[in-house]
Amino acid sequence: MDVDFDQPISQVIRDARRQRRLSQYALARELATVSGRPTITRDLVARWERGHQIPRSGTRQWLSVVLKVPQERLDLAAAAARRRSRLGHAVVTKNAPAKPGPARRAQGTPALLPVFRSRVQAGILAATLLNPERSYSLTELAEQAGGSLASVDKENKLLEQSGLLTSRREGTIRLIRASATAGPLLRPLTELMRLTYGVPQVIGEEFGAVPGVARIVLGGVWADRFAGIPGPPPRTIELLIATVPGRALDSRALSIAVRRSEQRLARPVHFSVTPLRPELDTSRVPQQRAGHPVVEVAPVKPRLAPQTAGVELGGDEMIRRLLVTGQLELASGPAANGEPFLQLAGKHRMAAEHLAEASPDSALVLLAHAGQLIGSALLACQGLRRAAAAPGQVIGVAVSAQFGHQFSQIELLRERASELEAPTSRDSHVLPVEAATYARTVRSLLESAAETMPKLGLFH
Repeated sequence: MDVDFDQPISQVIRDARRQRRLSQYALARELATVSGRPTITRDLVARWERGHQIPRSGTRQWLSVVLKVPQERLDLAAAAARRRSRLGHAVVTKNAPAKPGPARRAQGTPALLPVFRSRVQAGILAATLLNPERSYSLTELAEQAGGSLASVDKENKLLEQSGLLTSRREGTIRLIRASATAGPLLRPLTELMRLTYGVPQVIGEEFGAVPGVARIVLGGVWADRFAGIPGPPPRTIELLIATVPGRALDSRALSIAVRRSEQRLARPVHFSVTPLRPELDTSRVPQQRAGHPVVEVAPVKPRLAPQTAGVELGGDEMIRRLLVTGQLELASGPAANGEPFLQLAGKHRMAAEHLAEASPDSALVLLAHAGQLIGSALLACQGLRRAAAAPGQVIGVAVSAQFGHQFSQIELLRERASELEAPTSRDSHVLPVEAATYARTVRSLLESAAETMPKLGLFH
């Protein structure tokens, strides 16, 4: 019997269930009946098939009976699933190390970045620090980090105690995100995560924005480290891009993806292109050695198709300086969407207009926040965002340098609102006429931003 030693048990269970023409509900019922365990439910079967949980040895015995699959086959597939390193949308899919070993277990020191105590801890930090605008539930973090809920909860509590993460309750769900007040450690730690565990996210975002890209496979030294094989850190990133049959890649979009990836990952990116087939020839990954692991990365499709710049902008030198000094950072995928920022800015403006007469101070604070959101919207459409712990004036400086004097009002508004934070100051009050004037200014900025945003391309 030919056995694929790298096929995970999730795939074996799913294929065998479909071959027997059973639904997940039917399989759960049969297992519960023959095993006498009513705790086997459709949700448990779904977790097995999604790869979120591996059936225990006793359960595999009953799976063997119901699915008519030899238990030896299920045991081999369970071992293959444990060998797989998972991180968000990245997973080792071929040539995983034959033995799990301490370096491969979620609790073991990660070969990709051995300064961390566990792969789960590194996965949590990668998810939260590289997506500072997003909150995660414990279940989502467990999926991102490739660990159990218990392991994620334990690591999360330690990271909260350190001040790197913060959490809040929304009903019965605890939501976790990167702390905005983590101090000077936040920026270098975020950069460290981006250069190591952030590789799949960056590659998925940048190349996922290229029309026609269907699959992405990472190989080389980075894939070795990710799979748990000890060794020196990767100096380059190697990947294979599979394209939709009959569709040529846009050379300009591909060039932008390479340049932005290299800038975000601070190392060269080498790639090759192949037509999409059921079985990819992973030996075509640049510098790929036979028998070494490869990592499948899910392309992250942008919510809005990236544009080719339709407006001439200045300020390139200023933007590059802010990127080099770590005050701005490149972002892609869902983060490169300015519409949500603009929508919230519009709500703040309308609320401020209602408050202008009764509470002009409050109106000005809302208008200042609206100005920051307008600036963030323009930057997001360019694949840019303010870095964690960067000074507040960065958005105003970056936007006015590119879009002209009109947008310098964003920084003036921020400075005026900051004066209100000292109630004893002579400048800590606002007249209704001033609030009304700034409301008209923000309305004009909103209109200008809405007209400009569709013409913006990714900064590179």
